[in-house]
Amino acid sequence: MKVILLDIKGASARKCVNKDLSGGMGTATWVGDSFLARVFERVKKTNVVLPEITIAYLAAIFKKFGWEAEVAEIKIGLENFRKKADLVLVLSSIVDCGHELAIVGELKEKGYHVGVFGSFATAVPEFFSKADFVIKGEPEAGAWQIASHNLLPKGIMEVAPIADLNSLPYPDWSFFPIKKYSYSPALNKKPVVAMLASRGCPYGCSFYCPYSINSGRTWRARSVDNVIGEMEYLKKNYGVKAVDFRDPVFTLNRERTVKLAQAMIKNNLGIIWSCETRIDCLDKELILIMKQAGLRHINAGVESFNEEVLKKSKRLPIRAVHQEEIISFCHKNGISVAAFYIIGLEGDTKASVKETIKYAKKLNTLVAQFTISTPYPGTEFFNQAKAQGRLLTQAWEQYDIYTPVVEHENLSSADQLELKEEAFIAYYFRPRYLLTHMPKYLLQKFLWPF
Repeated sequence: MKVILLDIKGASARKCVNKDLSGGMGTATWVGDSFLARVFERVKKTNVVLPEITIAYLAAIFKKFGWEAEVAEIKIGLENFRKKADLVLVLSSIVDCGHELAIVGELKEKGYHVGVFGSFATAVPEFFSKADFVIKGEPEAGAWQIASHNLLPKGIMEVAPIADLNSLPYPDWSFFPIKKYSYSPALNKKPVVAMLASRGCPYGCSFYCPYSINSGRTWRARSVDNVIGEMEYLKKNYGVKAVDFRDPVFTLNRERTVKLAQAMIKNNLGIIWSCETRIDCLDKELILIMKQAGLRHINAGVESFNEEVLKKSKRLPIRAVHQEEIISFCHKNGISVAAFYIIGLEGDTKASVKETIKYAKKLNTLVAQFTISTPYPGTEFFNQAKAQGRLLTQAWEQYDIYTPVVEHENLSSADQLELKEEAFIAYYFRPRYLLTHMPKYLLQKFLWPF
């Protein structure tokens, strides 16, 4: 049997669409209408180009069970799409769902058996009623059932997360143009691909965060040997020089993280990497061994400077002293940091947002990401906002984390948009930022071999 996995590119001409981010919901970056805002948008669209790792996993699973698999890149329309297949699978995202739905409709008109998967499809399966079926849950679990039993499902296919992540084959990147992928300025080496060393997140910020929609709150980890095996496979087969670990909390288990770092060092992989974690899951000793193993960048949520605001969104605050000490230590040891901030969290005011922007400047990380509080379907935040009648729209593509979609008690939509643009411009276009980060960025990108 044959399956075609569609890699549908975002329809927006302006926004920087990345469907692998925000727990698979996807993001569509737009900052504002000023010249400087457009400059930032252009830089991000050029430098952050990531593949959808789930498609690579599904390709590998189908091939494991003897199916013929193909990945087809689609931009707009299927006029010249004449491929033969028993099944076509479409990755969903919230930021490009209208485009994806149109593609599903065209596929059905052409007579294909069509399935949809991904976080948005799990949260709102009825949106894709045109499809033959929707995988509700971890896509790899659904693909495993389909491929191992030669199924062509109908309706909603509800699946549980995969218990043993070591059972999954390594993602198959042979269908992808990996040389075009970029994760700069975080990792300035290519080729770069994504990896998952663990899944699931037990923290209470699932109130607003979509990561647990597909992967759940139970933390599951691959063995150290399995992760090292994939890194060696990536280096040997694709010449990969950099890896972005997409785990929501990479260092949740400190002992395992140390063992993984030690194994990377022992195997002399020569691969630099980035990861996402909580700052309170880091200490200086751990950072140093991770750096020796190839760590060059950390993504971390700060969200807000105001602890009461954080608590209202069920995020466990991190002590400011520890946060500042760890970020400073990273900077001193050549590890860049991306700090994420949210404008319009529950209880936010203009004053609290401006205080957060001020705090971001103090931390002065290589990357500062300012987004607007968004109640993703499938989260408690969405259910609460809907019950309270606070949703401004259910035009899903506006849920791009840069557009206000929920009524806020203290901030109008105009306030949030103004604060967002102000935050980006005030942060990136200032002497301290440019003098601190640009020289190192240029050296790493063009002169340093590792």
